[in-house]
Amino acid sequence: MGQGVVRLGTRRTAPLAAGSLVGACLVIAAALLPTRAPSVDFSDCVTLDVSVSTEKGDLVEEMAERYNDEQRVIGDRCAHVETDKLTSGTASEELATGWDEQATGAPKPDVWLPSSSLWAQLLEHRTGEDLVSGEEKSVTTSPLVIAMPEKMARALGWPEVDLGWSDLRDLANNPDWGERGHPEWGRFAMGKDNPYHSTSGLAATIATYYAATRDRGGFSEHAVSRDAEVQAFVRQVESSVAHYATDSVVFLGNAYTEDQKGSDKPYISAMITQEQMTYLYNAGAPTGDPADLNTQPPPNDPLVAIHPADGTVMIDHPYLVLAGTSGHTREVAADFRDYLLAEEQQAAFVEHGFRDSEGRTSEKVATSVGTTAQRSVDSIDLPSAKLVKTMLDRWRTYRLRADVLLVLDESASMKETSDPRATESVSKLELLESAVQRGLDLLDNDDRVALWTFSTGPDYTRRMPMSPVGEVRDELSHVVRDDLRGTGNTALYNTTHAAHEMMRENLDPGRVNAIVLLTDGHDTVRGGVSRDELLDSIDAEHLDTSVRIFTIAYGRDADVEALEAIATRSKAAAYEARDPSDIDQVFVSALSNF
Repeated sequence: MGQGVVRLGTRRTAPLAAGSLVGACLVIAAALLPTRAPSVDFSDCVTLDVSVSTEKGDLVEEMAERYNDEQRVIGDRCAHVETDKLTSGTASEELATGWDEQATGAPKPDVWLPSSSLWAQLLEHRTGEDLVSGEEKSVTTSPLVIAMPEKMARALGWPEVDLGWSDLRDLANNPDWGERGHPEWGRFAMGKDNPYHSTSGLAATIATYYAATRDRGGFSEHAVSRDAEVQAFVRQVESSVAHYATDSVVFLGNAYTEDQKGSDKPYISAMITQEQMTYLYNAGAPTGDPADLNTQPPPNDPLVAIHPADGTVMIDHPYLVLAGTSGHTREVAADFRDYLLAEEQQAAFVEHGFRDSEGRTSEKVATSVGTTAQRSVDSIDLPSAKLVKTMLDRWRTYRLRADVLLVLDESASMKETSDPRATESVSKLELLESAVQRGLDLLDNDDRVALWTFSTGPDYTRRMPMSPVGEVRDELSHVVRDDLRGTGNTALYNTTHAAHEMMRENLDPGRVNAIVLLTDGHDTVRGGVSRDELLDSIDAEHLDTSVRIFTIAYGRDADVEALEAIATRSKAAAYEARDPSDIDQVFVSALSNF
């Protein structure tokens, strides 16, 4: 699978690497001591459904399988744990609006393990309801860091100089690496996650506001909403973002791929992520999968984890039992929590780059990311959920604006039913209308969007020119609903090449420039642009001046391999909606990059 690929509704088992924690680990005795009882019916266990944030999803899944293998009995019932991975922001949205099992590919959870308790606070502020029942307890922790290629950090004076958000602001205002002795690196370009979907993005937004307000009276509604200097600080930091992502593994995966090519210029100048992800990158697991730990070559230019001198956020990874979880299920929830806090599991978290529940790390992890195990983390006191919501609202006005070209397949296969097994089923084209509408809702009125469609005869049609989203939302939805033909074959390569050339010719360096390419098939045109010619033409040598192509494989007949290659070569991400009913969620995920 290519780097930066996102799939839905999959459960995967990753082997758990053995390791020991240097230093004391917290050992919690189970409140309800589990036993084995031969009279217990192990075909009728109490099932605990757990939703886990993506960066620890594979690791917790392996722990859950070990838990299940122990055949634990709570009271008179056996216990069984099922885990599913979902980003914290997506899970929060689902819990707020009514959990959609089909869209998420997962049942509504009894227990939620987001990356940060911030999500629970925002959720309760939004709904006005107490959605978490009982004590919140961290099962692991990881500080937010600025991850930089070591040679770039050293060019800024690290480790002798303590860097922070103010330095990112200065780099955004003067982004030419040439003035720092390295013209070959081009312009400073930063990767950051979307704060509406990602904990790293959310925590980075809060920490940036903290750095902006620390000398101006601290967090307050006035400082966040009306202080001109605070707003200028945050806007300047955001101006260096090359593009946003729903998960930092997109940046890390692409950075690793570029590093392995031996490129002199790092893929990205800085990424805002958790310390744990920095460690996994340096250990050859750039997509965050523990199964890759120490199995792939380490990067030629490792990342260092800069703990911002002007404040950061300790990501607390809480274990949240959701309201409504009761009886035997609640007892299993308590037992699984205590299991995760036991010495063996705490050691495994640390072995995979996290800190333990008390914030302790190992010398091995610390050395890998360029710090020491003894170094304390200057973690800020978090603001109220109400003030965080204000920060998010303000962020929408500061974030880098986007020019997005939607390139949608309208070949004959798009008229096929979305579910061939059903007697009554809408077509893939019909499902696409609501997906496009939901995706557009993520864009602001002053973002710009254009629409091309493609099949054959002609290869592609320029349906709408690049226009402000606020002026064309309804018109674009109307075109998708009423004007797409559903005829012809699939001129995938010719169209992608032409779309990329158009965007390159009209590139605005002050905006995110990107293409969202959706198809349900393979290229069928002979004598046109070949696959190799296409990949050569879209190769993103310079992230800050390139056009990234985010691809969506729609249905089971799409050329997943080609789409992954296109996304990887352009330093973007590939998405899949093998089940066409998933297209709403997938389209939203793709548009969340902007």
